[in-house]
Amino acid sequence: MTEKFLVTIWAALLGLLGVSLVLGHLGNVFLATVLIFTIAIFKAWLVGAYYMRLKEEPRYILWILLGGVGLIVILYFTLVPDIIHVYGR
Repeated sequence: MTEKFLVTIWAALLGLLGVSLVLGHLGNVFLATVLIFTIAIFKAWLVGAYYMRLKEEPRYILWILLGGVGLIVILYFTLVPDIIHVYGR
């Protein structure tokens, strides 16, 4: 991976950040939220694949990472209803 390619990825990440900021001023809040989170997932993939070099690692490293993300999602959806029930009133 050349330095020029990494700078290109960095510029793309910066451009996507600008698009996310512009989408924050969109009138439709639901559409803006969906688009901003979609862009954020794509940016996370770019960082993981090229800066953390996960594309060059064996597949089991990716599965370990995805397992951790899956556990975070499960933890979020099991704890948030209790937190809202207790403190949300």
